[in-house]
Amino acid sequence: MNNASTIGDTTLLSRPANLVASEIDGEMVILSIESGHFFQLNDVGSRIWEALETPITMADLSRAMMDRFDVDEETCRSDVAEFVGLLTQNGLAVAKDQTR
Repeated sequence: MNNASTIGDTTLLSRPANLVASEIDGEMVILSIESGHFFQLNDVGSRIWEALETPITMADLSRAMMDRFDVDEETCRSDVAEFVGLLTQNGLAVAKDQTR
């Protein structure tokens, strides 16, 4: 899975083990050990990253972000799915389809 269109409500999301992350001024900075690339997440991205500390479904992640930020459900689900798609494409998250 590597894009938002394949990430459904029951998709289980988690962090891979090969990353080093640290919070700096409220934003996460992540180093991929494999690629050597650094990534910096803004406030919203950092909150999503924190939520991925333990495996969570896409539906639960979207609900958690709606509870934390003032955003409507449709916008939240779309934006979270897009961001999670980018995380998975860059090796910063793992998405596992539970329906198979």
